[in-house]
Amino acid sequence: MALFGSARDASLVRSINREIINRYIDTEIAFYKLSLNDTKANMYDEADSKIYYSPMRINCLALKEEKTYTGEDAYDSTRIGEFAFLRDDLKVKNIIIEEGDVLEWDNEFYEIDGVGASQYWTGRNPDTDFSADERGEFGLSIAVKVTAHVTRRNRLNIQEVRSGINRSNSIPRNL
Repeated sequence: MALFGSARDASLVRSINREIINRYIDTEIAFYKLSLNDTKANMYDEADSKIYYSPMRINCLALKEEKTYTGEDAYDSTRIGEFAFLRDDLKVKNIIIEEGDVLEWDNEFYEIDGVGASQYWTGRNPDTDFSADERGEFGLSIAVKVTAHVTRRNRLNIQEVRSGINRSNSIPRNL
């Protein structure tokens, strides 16, 4: 039987992580879940316009790389972001992060490319651990890590990108 990594130790690690991420780091992102029922797909199972649910606020660790410019056009660029969420916070808020969902942070929208959840306290996943202890008492699944790329606002239909006054329907002002 292991000396460290019990449920009591995992509880301590969980509470320390929650305090650091939610209280001290306090980086909040907006999470937009893709609505598969409302998004219409074409015959190739691709969607021209996607529909998202209202955003939810989640604290996380966020890291973005520098912009890389593609081609010779100064306006064509890409950026990769990495986000790490506490698994227990996601469970409490009943959030499942999947590819295709969108994150908003630092005035940019990131479309999720990959989701991984292989960060374990003491290197053990309590759900799949084959140790001598059959109660699943050792280990803790800590984080869900996400990699995403910056996407253009006009592709998402989340915010109104272009606006202006429709002159034919404008109400004349009386001066």
